[in-house]
Formats: sequence, C-alpha cells, structure tokens
Amino acid sequence: MKNLIFALLMVSHLSCASQNDTNADSNITYHINHNVKNSDAEYFQEIQTNWEEYLNSRYFVKTDHPLWNHDEFSYPDYSYVNLLIDLSRLTRQDRHFQCSTIGIVPVEKDFYLLKTIFTEKEEEMVDIKYIISVYAKRIDGNFQFFSSTHYSKETCMNKQFGKINYIIHPDHSFQKVQAEKMESFNKEMAELFKNEVLAFDYVVANDTRDLSEMMGVNLFSYSYQPVASGGMADNYNRTIFAGNNSAYYPHEVVHLYTYAKFNGQYHPWVDEGIAALLGGSTGYDIEWHWEKLRRFIKANPDYELKDLSALETNIPNGEFMSDFRYAIGALICQKIIDKKGMDGIFEALQFGKTEENYFEMLEHMLGVNKDSFETFVKSEISKLPPISDDKLEDYRY
Repeated sequence: MKNLIFALLMVSHLSCASQNDTNADSNITYHINHNVKNSDAEYFQEIQTNWEEYLNSRYFVKTDHPLWNHDEFSYPDYSYVNLLIDLSRLTRQDRHFQCSTIGIVPVEKDFYLLKTIFTEKEEEMVDIKYIISVYAKRIDGNFQFFSSTHYSKETCMNKQFGKINYIIHPDHSFQKVQAEKMESFNKEMAELFKNEVLAFDYVVANDTRDLSEMMGVNLFSYSYQPVASGGMADNYNRTIFAGNNSAYYPHEVVHLYTYAKFNGQYHPWVDEGIAALLGGSTGYDIEWHWEKLRRFIKANPDYELKDLSALETNIPNGEFMSDFRYAIGALICQKIIDKKGMDGIFEALQFGKTEENYFEMLEHMLGVNKDSFETFVKSEISKLPPISDDKLEDYRY
C-alpha cells in the first residue's frame, strides 16, 4: 500500500447520504448501520457529513485539505489512503460498493472515532473490502480529521531515542537495546546515503493485527499475516509502521533514506532490493532469504522469473517470509555494488519507475536484458554457498 501523492479520487456521482440512502446512478452507496443508536447526535451528523465530503473531494491526499488537520503530520494517514484509491479504481470498472458507518463515538482526549465498512455484493455473497477507522476532533468550532498515527501519538506511550520517536502499542513490551541498535543503524544509513540523520516516528506493535488497529485499517490484506512480522514506511510523513514486535526494523529505515535522496523516482525492485540488502526482511538478514530462494529454485528449476508483476508475492514455499522482489532485487543490488559501489545504487535509483526503466538499468549496469534476466538470476543464486538449517538462525536479527 505505498507512496501516492496528490492522487485523484475519481469516485463519481457520490450522493449526499442519509440512513439507507440509495442512488441507482452511484457506484457507492452510503449507509448508517441499523445498530447505530446515536445517529441523531449533532457530532455524529457533522462528522458523517465531513467524511462523505472528504471522500467526494477530488484531491484525496493534500497538505491543505480543509477537512484534515495537518499540525503533526503533513499528509492524511496513507495507510488507508491507498485502499480508498484502490476503491476508486474499482468504481471506474463499474463495480458497486456500500460504505456503511458502524459507529461514531467519543474516545480519549476529545477525539471521536469514526469506523466504516466498505462492502461489495458479488452474486449472492457480500464481500468485506476494508474496515477503516479515522479520528475527528472539533477545532475552532469545526470538526477536522486526524490520522490514526496522530491519535496514537497522543494517547499511547512515546519514547525518544536519538532522532527516533517510538509510538508504542499498549500490549508491546518495549526493549531499549533494540531502540539503541535502531538509532545506530539510522546513523549508518545517513553516512552511507550521504544524508543528514533523519528524524522519524516509529509505530511499534506485537503483530500486524495490533498494527492494523494503530494504522486505522482494521481489515485489509496485510492485517492477518500468519507470521508476526511486517510493516511499511510512510515516506511523506516520515513514519515507520512495525508489526514485528521490535523496536528494530532496519528495512523500513532504508526506504526513508532512498526517498529522502531521490523522492520516489525509482523502480520498486531497486528500492526493495537495496532495503532488503542493507536491512534484511521479516527479521532475517538477506543471506537467509537468498538461501530460501536458492532452495526454491533448486526444487523448482522451471519456475518462471520473467514477469516482474507476477513475482510481486512471497516465494510459494509455505513460509510467508521471503518476497521475490526483496530476494532477487537484493541480489541485483549486490551485483551493482560489486561493480560500482554505492554510487551505482544511486544511479540505479534514478533510472525511473517503469519495468522498461528497470531493464534499461540492468542492461546499462550489468549487461542483463529482459530475455536473459531469468537465466542470470538462477545462475547467480546457484553460485551462493548453501547455508545449513542449523546455521540459518544465525541470520536472525
């Protein structure tokens, strides 16, 4: 779910909603759930109206949206922004959805919690697409929306280590030694990327279920991972979200530095590759993931690696831990560093975002084109020395 700015929300013909309001010409119908008991409250009606107006606005991610508070974070919480942009894409395919408000209730520190469910009817079944929470507070007489990160920052425990501010889920047992290690890594990345040491917020929870709650997204594809690992970086608000039960998440820190240096002009395989190479992934250094890839390719020599879009997934070995983009991307980045050092990575990060740009970069840097990509990857991964099972755990960080 990453990095869209000033994206256009093209949900057309949205009607001004009331309870059970339906419009045959609209792709989204607003609805107040029948279990809601306070829909006649003034605050409920004002917040509901603002939510619909916000969704109806053409510019969905803005630094000056009048319905959004920007005091702490410049942009709305991107954790659900991409979900709603995805919803916009689906409505343009003439698919129809219902946005059902299941509650607007007062919570801590004069905030109100708004919770909505987006559903789609598919034949005789109703599919829940997203469950989204957003917070509102009255400022100078009018309600403004606040990011879930802002709310968590005000209501959860915060701890500062160097330039990093930790926002800690109530059930998480914070470990100082991990935070010190994270601050050390932050300084190392600043030196490596020839950048000032970045200050950022770090939202930490025991798993992606708790993290989803703090992100304001109670249901999406990331919410219920079968392993206690996962997270993401919000580059615009300089925030890391970590569901890995740790104050140490080096992979996401690298993303903050690639964005700070090159403002998102890179292909995701370069970005994920260098982040996995320098910061590992899912709690393991990159050597662990290379071994998983090596074993998978050895067991499945005919598995196709030609289509990058088809590889935007975990290696299908049942472990849910190693993403093709990370393992292969890191291998490519290592080859670039072997040949040109970090200056080669800086050059690769400026080739552009498209798949065509990525293969132009590979041919320029390594002499590898699209036709030879699969052979190159399989050959290089097979050259790595095998790691035995009893040694694999040495690569856990």
